[in-house]
Amino acid sequence: MPPPNNNVNQIDDTGGPQAWFNSLPLITRYWFGLAFLTTCAANFGIVSPLKLIYLWDNIYENFEIWRFVSPFLFIGKFDFNTLMALYMLVSFSQRYEMEPYNTGAGGGTADYAAALMFGAASIFATYPLVGMVMKVPPIFGRTLTFFVIYTWSKRHPAAPASIWGIQMKAIHLPFAYLGLSVLMGNMYSDLLHGIAVGHLFYFLVDVVPIVYGKDVIHTPQFLI
Repeated sequence: MPPPNNNVNQIDDTGGPQAWFNSLPLITRYWFGLAFLTTCAANFGIVSPLKLIYLWDNIYENFEIWRFVSPFLFIGKFDFNTLMALYMLVSFSQRYEMEPYNTGAGGGTADYAAALMFGAASIFATYPLVGMVMKVPPIFGRTLTFFVIYTWSKRHPAAPASIWGIQMKAIHLPFAYLGLSVLMGNMYSDLLHGIAVGHLFYFLVDVVPIVYGKDVIHTPQFLI
């Protein structure tokens, strides 16, 4: 997938990579850092990828509870798509974390954490259903990233974005990426899954309060 031409915090010449990394918002910093380390560890043979993927039977029978987290951190084998997925993760995660939907914590990091919790839980819940329709990988890094991208695009629909120099509004960006993935012959089922979960979150957090006058998504108090 091609990288978006968006303004992202750049590595500054004086501070270097560490200063750039430390400048990232809290959740983005840890998610990106752990995803990068986990993906490297799996590709360099430090840990088997089979230990990282989502396998419900192993969780239920062997109590391998780390599999509730590791599928969101292992992006895949080293290739162009994985590098772009990591870039998109850090790019759009920090954009949305800086101004998420306000679900009870004033539109801050706690609201972003609640959104990720909703996204992760929904991905787990819908994974078997999606698997009945199309083949989906048992790793969810790109799925959760596209959940964030879609949610950001609905939160800031008129924000400028571009792919390969083609300018567009943010609202069109997730579908532009999806179309390119299809045209390039890359896997796209995980992108669709992330977009679908993102639309569910958008509907519950933005449409339902306006149309039905009810707030159904609330940031848990322990995060505030």
